[in-house]
Amino acid sequence: MATTLETMPTADSAATLLQASLVRQCSNGIAVPNPQNNPGLVEDCAALLSARDALAGTAPLNWSADLDISSWWGIALGLHPVPIKRVDWLNLGAVHLTGTVPPELGALTELRHLDLSNNQLTGSIPGELGKLDSLMFLYLGANRLAGPIPSKLATLTNLQWLDLSDNRLTGAIPPDLRALTNLELLDVSGNQLTGGIPAWIGDFTEVKWLNLSDNQLVGNIPRELGALTSLEWLSLRRNRVSGQIPPELSALSMLVTLDLSLNNLIGQIPPELRALTKLTVFDLSINQLTGEVPRWLGELVHLKWLSLSHNQLAGRIPHELGALVELTNLDFGRNELTGEIPPELRKLVRLEALELWGNDLRGNVPPWLSELTNLKQLDLSLNQLSGEVPPELGMLADLEILDLSNNRLTGGVPPRLGRPLYLKELDLSGNQLSGEIPRELGMLANLAILDLGDNWLTGKIPPELGQLVNLKELDLSKNQLSGKVPPELNGLPFLGSVDLWGNELTGPVGGSFAP
Repeated sequence: MATTLETMPTADSAATLLQASLVRQCSNGIAVPNPQNNPGLVEDCAALLSARDALAGTAPLNWSADLDISSWWGIALGLHPVPIKRVDWLNLGAVHLTGTVPPELGALTELRHLDLSNNQLTGSIPGELGKLDSLMFLYLGANRLAGPIPSKLATLTNLQWLDLSDNRLTGAIPPDLRALTNLELLDVSGNQLTGGIPAWIGDFTEVKWLNLSDNQLVGNIPRELGALTSLEWLSLRRNRVSGQIPPELSALSMLVTLDLSLNNLIGQIPPELRALTKLTVFDLSINQLTGEVPRWLGELVHLKWLSLSHNQLAGRIPHELGALVELTNLDFGRNELTGEIPPELRKLVRLEALELWGNDLRGNVPPWLSELTNLKQLDLSLNQLSGEVPPELGMLADLEILDLSNNRLTGGVPPRLGRPLYLKELDLSGNQLSGEIPRELGMLANLAILDLGDNWLTGKIPPELGQLVNLKELDLSKNQLSGKVPPELNGLPFLGSVDLWGNELTGPVGGSFAP
């Protein structure tokens, strides 16, 4: 007999039949031993089988009614009274899942830990996850999830960690989430969230890690964030936040990391922030801050990373910064700083990166920089520095980048600059250097960029530069070099950019002739 419209199964009835079938499979005594004594685990088994294919996508999962559930990948059973057991741990992080987050997971009512992070999951976050009343840890970060953050997650009042980072989520942070007052970690970074930073986040008095970075959030930083007295890590990096830095943040006495970079913040750095004595990372770079570099920064003696670059800060570099002996990165590039490089910075012996480029600094390049033996990156370019290039810089054995370009340096290129074995970039262009190019530069076996352009260099190009087997860019333009281009340069395997214009050279290099 043909099926009539009245006898055709509905979607709900089909789902009920499927669920009943899965329950029967899970009651076979294999997937769930003693199923009559573990009805909750049978239901968990059925929910996972129902979710398996949608969740896995093209990735294999060994979830099967013919295998004990305790042997299923990513599954752990809770320590409930014997013989009753339930699924309370689902960890499938970084296992190449390509499917979606199935709403069926909302049936795992005893689940406390759900980790699906670092996969390739698509689709939206199902509101059914809001049924997981016991959930304490939810990790969905580093996927391709889209759509809004479900307001139904607000029912997860036991949640301590919520990580939705590095997805494609949109819309505002739902106001209903203010109910999650037990949160210790909230990470929604790396999405496309809009709207303002909710003031009610200040109610999350247990939160230690708050990361809202890399979104499109606007408006001011709420002063209510100053109530988060347990906070240790705060990042609002790369948003569209504007206004001034609220002095109320000074109450965050446990704060170790404060990153407000890449926003539209204005005004001066609040002096109240000197109270943040536990800071190790302080990044206010790429804003529109004005005023001077505060002297009290020298009181934050645990700082390891200090970046105020790309602002409109003026005045001198405070000598008090010499007290920051744990500092490894100091970046004041692209400001309006004046004066000389203070000698007190010679105390920063752990410094690995010193970037003071793009200011109006004057005086000499200090020879004592050679005492900073851990330096890997030294960038003093685009200033008004004068005098000679200190040969002592060749003593920096770990140096990888040396950029003194676009200053007023005179004298010759020190042969001792051929000593740093790890040097990858040497840029002395845009100065008034004279004399010959030292052949010792050919000893820089790891050098990828050599720029000596726009100087007053004379003589021939040393053939020893043909030993720079990793060289990719060579600029000797706008000098007074003469003679033939060394044929050795034509044998460099990675050399792709050569500029010899503005000299008196002859011969081919890289398939072209020198002008």
